[in-house]
Amino acid sequence: MNDVDVNILIQNYHNKIATLYNQNILLESKMQSMIQDFLKEKEQILLKNLELQKENDNLAKRSQKKVNLDKFTDSEVVE
Repeated sequence: MNDVDVNILIQNYHNKIATLYNQNILLESKMQSMIQDFLKEKEQILLKNLELQKENDNLAKRSQKKVNLDKFTDSEVVE
């Protein structure tokens, strides 16, 4: 270790730390981007799900009304 110039050692140390720090920042940025994309997609899926649930409820109501109407028209009037 006596043959190593301390200034070169410190410079290399700082370069390695800077590289690792930059990689860390890049990875954190990628992670935040993925989280943001996930949240947007989740919101879109939830909205689509709500829309489909409403459509399903409307179809079920129409179907039930048709069944009730059919029962009414099929029944005989007794005098």
